[in-house]
Formats: sequence, structure tokens, C-alpha cells
Amino acid sequence: MYFYLSKLLAPFLNPTNLLFFLLIFLFFTNLSSKIKYKLLSKIILTFLIVISFFPIGNLGLSYLQKDYVIQDKILNVDNIIVLAGSEGANLTKKTNKLTLGDASERLISSVKLALDYPNALIYFLGGDGNLIKGEIDETDVAKLFFNDIGFDIKRVKFINNTRNTIENLRAFKKINISDQSNILITSAFHMKRSMLVANKIKLTVKPYAVDFRSINDFKILNYYQNFNVASNWSSFNIFFREILGIITLKVFY
Repeated sequence: MYFYLSKLLAPFLNPTNLLFFLLIFLFFTNLSSKIKYKLLSKIILTFLIVISFFPIGNLGLSYLQKDYVIQDKILNVDNIIVLAGSEGANLTKKTNKLTLGDASERLISSVKLALDYPNALIYFLGGDGNLIKGEIDETDVAKLFFNDIGFDIKRVKFINNTRNTIENLRAFKKINISDQSNILITSAFHMKRSMLVANKIKLTVKPYAVDFRSINDFKILNYYQNFNVASNWSSFNIFFREILGIITLKVFY
């Protein structure tokens, strides 16, 4: 139920989507011209301007990532857990070529760790999180990645019947190897929520954060040079989604 509800509400849980929907609704219903709705329209517009011109999202991502900037020393690794998220299944299918997204460091880092610890196994956790399933899923793309780089596929275990972080880590826990040394790889902004899930289900893992999206090193001239409204919106949306996920886990799980 949680999965389907989250997917159906996804467009409205994206804050910039929701704000634009509200503005469009107010405009076309002429509510924005009425005195009692003018203030609401101004608040929405002001908020959009703030997240458009100021790095609110980047600051939020820096907050989520701050605990994982310095990697704790890893002494032993039995299992390398990789959460899916970078695999472009649709484009891989259409082009017949490996297509990865922004979080490709998850897969790359899993190989790096596996080479450093030759006795470790990689567990790739993912499947298809879409309401309408595609012809191939994230696992198929991951298999193509490992094959393309010549990595020993026998060292990789695939769990492809999961659709989100909760299902991913639950499926790994069912394997009943939680007493071993488990390393969890995911994007840095997603690590706080992932560790919260692991703690909720009593799964012991050590974080190995990759795919850092922002660092707390703000320089006004550099920000001006690379200023991008769409990028600011994207960062804020990611931050909002993670915070909402964390709150949901703490309240309802």
C-alpha cells in the first residue's frame, strides 16, 4: 500500500510541481484576483523565487550529506550492498547500450570495494519501481554493467523483486547474513534515510556514501558563474523528498 500510494502521489509530493499546480489553479479559476487568495498567491510566488535564486536545496543536501563526507575506516568487508538508482532501463533497452544516470558511482564504487576486498560479494538490490513495468529492469542494466567492465559476475548476487529502499533492505535481511560485515553503498543524500531503514529493521550495515551532490563550500562568484534555476529546483526537490521520507519513517514505521 505504501509503495502504490507514494507512486500515485509522487507528482504532488514534488514541491515545485505542487507550487506551480497551485498557481495555475488560482490563475485559471480567477481566485488569485480575490483579496483572500492574493496573499496565498504572493506567498507561493515568493517561495518559488527564493528556491530559484538561492541555493536552499544545495544547503539542504549538504546537511543530509555532512555525516558521510569523511569515510570511516573499513577493516573488513563480507558483503557489499548496492542500492539501485542509477540504471537507465528504458534507454538501455532502446539503444542496446549501457545507460547510467547521475548515481552511477554506486555501481563503480561497488567494483572498487570488491577489488580491494577480493573475498567480498556484491549484493545488487533493485528491480522496477514504476507502476507499469518495463521490458527490462534495474537488475538487467546492472548485469550489463558488470559484464561490460569484465567483472566476475559470479561475485554478484542480484535481488530484483524489490521496488524501494525498505523492500531492498528487508530482502537482504532475509538472507540471514546480518552477522557479517556489511557495507551499504548509496548516494550521500540518500544515506541518512537508508541508515534509518536499516536501524528500523535491525540490520547492521556500515555506510559508504557516494554521489555527493553538494558540499558546504559556498563562494558567491562561483555560484553566480554556475547559476541555474532548474538546478536549484532539482536540488530542493531531492532534499524535500528525502526529508519527507525520513519524517514518514519516523512517524509511521
